[in-house]
Amino acid sequence: MKYLFTGVIAITLLTACGQKDKPTGEAALSAVEFDVSKLSDVSLRDGDSGTAAQALSAFSLSESGSGRLAFESQDIDGDKAVFTNVILSMPQESGASEPLYSDEEIAELFSYMDDDGDGIADDGSEMTLEEYGASMNAEEPAGPPPVVKAARLEFDGLGMIDGAANFSLMRLSDISVTPVEGSEDQSTGAIGSVELINPSPETAAWVASLFGQGEPADMPEGTALSFDRWAVRDVNLVISDASGAGGFDLDSFYIDGLKDETAGRVGLSNLNFQFTEETSGDVNIKLDGFGLAGLDYGLIAAAAASSSDPAAMSEAMQADPGNPGFDAAQMKGLTADVIGASVNMAEFNSYVGRDDQGRATKITTDPFTMTVAARDNPDGEQFAGALATLGYETLTLSGAGEQLYDPDADIVTLPKGKNYWQLNDGFKLDVSAKYEGSKALAEASTAAQLEANPDAMMEAMMSKLAFHQLEIAFDDNGFFNRALNAYAAQSGEDPANLRAQVSGMMAMAPMAASSTGVDVAVITELATAISSFVQDPQTLTISLAPPTPVTAQTFVDAASNPSDPALKLDKTKLGFSAGNK
Repeated sequence: MKYLFTGVIAITLLTACGQKDKPTGEAALSAVEFDVSKLSDVSLRDGDSGTAAQALSAFSLSESGSGRLAFESQDIDGDKAVFTNVILSMPQESGASEPLYSDEEIAELFSYMDDDGDGIADDGSEMTLEEYGASMNAEEPAGPPPVVKAARLEFDGLGMIDGAANFSLMRLSDISVTPVEGSEDQSTGAIGSVELINPSPETAAWVASLFGQGEPADMPEGTALSFDRWAVRDVNLVISDASGAGGFDLDSFYIDGLKDETAGRVGLSNLNFQFTEETSGDVNIKLDGFGLAGLDYGLIAAAAASSSDPAAMSEAMQADPGNPGFDAAQMKGLTADVIGASVNMAEFNSYVGRDDQGRATKITTDPFTMTVAARDNPDGEQFAGALATLGYETLTLSGAGEQLYDPDADIVTLPKGKNYWQLNDGFKLDVSAKYEGSKALAEASTAAQLEANPDAMMEAMMSKLAFHQLEIAFDDNGFFNRALNAYAAQSGEDPANLRAQVSGMMAMAPMAASSTGVDVAVITELATAISSFVQDPQTLTISLAPPTPVTAQTFVDAASNPSDPALKLDKTKLGFSAGNK
């Protein structure tokens, strides 16, 4: 199946879409649309009848079989062309491919599966590191590519536009994917249509390379990748290969108005994915819809390339540090059954406010709720047991967020009460903060990356990011006692003894203050608050509100010179307070 969807996946991962006069803030949510059929029609560019035949030749469609496409009939009328009963010859892959994951990445991923560090995965598969690496980097079985057919291929607006072959519309309809007899991959598929509207010359040239006999060109990047709409409708895949079996259904996916790396929108409607693998069980995911408005292609492309060009991401952040890469994001109707857990989220909304220069100044995530429950399978039984030790049958998590950014002062504010995570019948974690230096940190990081100097990057992080205020409040509603009792039951200890042990450690904490550069009164107040919380959990609150901003370097300097009174960090300098009330 990868032959057919290589281009689809590449565009999906790397592109975004745009509208010129876009709303911001909560109003941007109105621009989000899941279903491509609900969008307005796109006006098609004019073609050139006099050069349409020349353009078709560039697309290897002058005659059947001149490129990778063979067809039964053709009908050319001016700048329009229709081909019927089209067969796409997919290239046979040859030679060994590069591993998908490096040894270091495999080891890191495996560490999350090997909790006890004995070299055997603890997820039930009992794989070793070597076996896990082999499975993650396993090549697809060799064999002939599938047969891909389309009942109809149509073009509009054909011509040599500005000296390059192009079109205003290309649409493949009634596509079928059929495996060759004897192939290990017996996946089949049907797609209602794939269309591309008003592409740039570079994008059209890339399409031409896919139709030609030679090696396909790399997909264009940056401003060269441009089109008014790219859409896929009515996808139905039946997956059957050596790794397992399942299905993938999708009503539509589209990208709209990608221009000059500017923002636009993307939408996905009614996704349904099921897959069963013998070693790891089944996965079932349903999603009613997901959409983005104002996705910043330049920032997303920089993020995608950050591993090979980290400076590009820093430069993008330097230009607009508050920019999350979109104007609005919306998701509805997510249900996911993975291993032993079932996850449900009815809705998720996030949106960005911008100033008159287009800079992000406010990011809001509306309150949302997510439930997590055990599935009715062996893994679910194990998960249910873990939940039961904490006194839960289902976890109900909720959260919200609001971030304000002043681009001129380079100050980020997380308002109190607007940024929290909450577990029903458990706890609420509330964070508020005010800090400066995001832009300065990005500038310093860019310079350090260009110089390949990781020490300079760390120094920049320590010295540029300065806190005006920080407060963390953990409001306990029975979670701490449940967790403590569960740990005590598993370890065979008395919960009262565990509380006493923690309190004893907190009582000794002030003895270490002399070597930290932090005043003993600060350490004592923090230790007293934690000890009180352990004995009687209420709301543990830790606050910093210094009269002048403090950086991480301030703490390093104080620890390096603990006897220097000028560097000593006391309650007044830190504006420190801690309590359990």
